[in-house]
Amino acid sequence: MKLKKLLAGALICGSMFACGCNDNYCHADAKSDFSAAYLASPTDNRILLSGLNVIGPYFHGDLDGKGQMLSDGTFSWEGKLTWFFTDKASNQTKEENIPLYIEQRNGSMALWAYRGNVWNKFMLPGIPAGLAAGVKSTDSKTLQANLGAVKKVDELTEENGNKKVRVTLDGDKVASLIGSYAGSVSGDQAVFINRLKAAFEKTDITVDWDYNKAKNETVTLNVNLTPVVRAYAKAVLDERAAGKITLNDLDLKYYEAMGYFAETPLYISIIGVANQNPIMAPANLSAARSNSAVFDDIKKDIATTPNK
Repeated sequence: MKLKKLLAGALICGSMFACGCNDNYCHADAKSDFSAAYLASPTDNRILLSGLNVIGPYFHGDLDGKGQMLSDGTFSWEGKLTWFFTDKASNQTKEENIPLYIEQRNGSMALWAYRGNVWNKFMLPGIPAGLAAGVKSTDSKTLQANLGAVKKVDELTEENGNKKVRVTLDGDKVASLIGSYAGSVSGDQAVFINRLKAAFEKTDITVDWDYNKAKNETVTLNVNLTPVVRAYAKAVLDERAAGKITLNDLDLKYYEAMGYFAETPLYISIIGVANQNPIMAPANLSAARSNSAVFDDIKKDIATTPNK
């Protein structure tokens, strides 16, 4: 999965359960407790503090920032990528901090990266409007459908007013929901959604959900995206093996590295209710140059990982 698509996939996975809890619905059983809390999700817009790690034998990327998704599918995120890479030949490690800004409007998503002393812009597949609506929905039927993807809920801890549970999501059912909500898509967006569905169909996913019972709100979410990211990359490799696509040597090694070596934990915390414009766009974005190759060197770094 390329870095730009990893961002979109992480948003989909992490946002599904960034919900609140209502005291009137809390029960002793972990799954009933979780289900009732999810159905009582607040209708206000929350600011999400997020951290995503992409880790391999010679590389380590940390994506840190804050974002917000609105019910109309509008999404904004500001943060940075801290990239570490160790060259095998010299055993020297480089580090770079790259400011980032992401925004989606009307189903179209763009990413800006500050590298080479300038802002660089390129387009992402974007989250289909129907999928964004499914994630943010307060409709009881939609929420019940989302809960249908929950395979089991295990209580982990309860102390100091906080309760933590581990939610296991059925990959096949998540894939079905993604396809249903995304609806009719085309181009890069269709490629991304189809590969994401294929990835979920091959694996379940776990979410550790920590919420404050007194305040009736989510505190943190920890999502292990590693199985999904690896399955996504392997889905691309499967397409190549089936003769559906061709990959150059760099792309082949990149997807092998992501499919067999990458670790990708995601962390989300709720830091408050959003104001009108809580995520501020950096200055001078209008002067950004179009540059779809802005992360090609990082892709090359990842591709140096040993073959499977």
